[in-house]
Amino acid sequence: MIKTGQIMIQEGLVSAGDVARALDIQKKDKGNGFKGSSRLLGMILCELNLITPLDNFYVLKKHHKLMSVMDRLCEKKMVSRSRLEKIKAEAERQAIPFISFLLEKQIIPKAQLQQVLFDLFGMPLRPVSDIIFDQTCRNDLTAVIDRDLARTLGIIPLHLSGNLLTLGLTDPDNLLFVRKLDLKFPQYRFLPVFIPFSGFKWFYAILYPDAPASIPPKNCLQHPPTEKSAGNTPGSETISNPKRDKQAIARLFKQYESLRLGHKPQNNHETYNYRLDLFADFIRDSCYEIMAQSDCKTIQFYVRQQKGRTKVIAKPADKRRTWAN
Repeated sequence: MIKTGQIMIQEGLVSAGDVARALDIQKKDKGNGFKGSSRLLGMILCELNLITPLDNFYVLKKHHKLMSVMDRLCEKKMVSRSRLEKIKAEAERQAIPFISFLLEKQIIPKAQLQQVLFDLFGMPLRPVSDIIFDQTCRNDLTAVIDRDLARTLGIIPLHLSGNLLTLGLTDPDNLLFVRKLDLKFPQYRFLPVFIPFSGFKWFYAILYPDAPASIPPKNCLQHPPTEKSAGNTPGSETISNPKRDKQAIARLFKQYESLRLGHKPQNNHETYNYRLDLFADFIRDSCYEIMAQSDCKTIQFYVRQQKGRTKVIAKPADKRRTWAN
């Protein structure tokens, strides 16, 4: 299995010497009895100012090497995986970000969760009450992230000082969007911080008056529909190469959005295009994972509604065995 250091070298972010230096620091941490799990290589490279936390997140996510919050909590033996999986399922059911759910239910002490987030992503967890809202910056803030995009993604602009724009994130995957903002608005230097969902809702009401602050549930992969329910399910799409089958993914996404919204979506705005990008990444990752686990070459995808939620369903198209997450 390819290692993180090799990936960073292949991506052209660091040299072999840089990786050797970081590995030496990691080794010394272990030798000095570093408390808990040792620092991750990517974060050490960030601390050495060789890469940015955004670069680290993007590359590890791209190569399926990113350690999740759940994985880190299990590694540090804070909570059992079985309990965390139940907690995450309940958080998704209530449409509350996993990190915020851990905080609100006091499952993980705040100080420990702050450390886990910093270990993984190099970002602090901050209370929104520390932010003083400047009315004169409202137009500048909402020009970067409008209220629909903020609500859909759970990310909000908090403060602008000079060219430094602080962004509040409720989920680590928001970092992918921050990277796109970084390319789209070169006049700003973005400072992402994690914020609780309660803080997001409070600040959202201030920045975007008279707008709902709930975050729609994330895409969810489920078992394929039964024959009895298949008649009520929108048309399926068969995908064998996610990079090539872009039109099929776009059609599937349009079906997904139509069910989620209750009407045909408008595809001429930034929110739609960004959600399509996220959906395409989700389908691609799901394809590769199912293909690897089920030894098949094509995947059949459906969308359907269940208990008020729109879900994505997948099954191998050339094998009898089904797969679900």
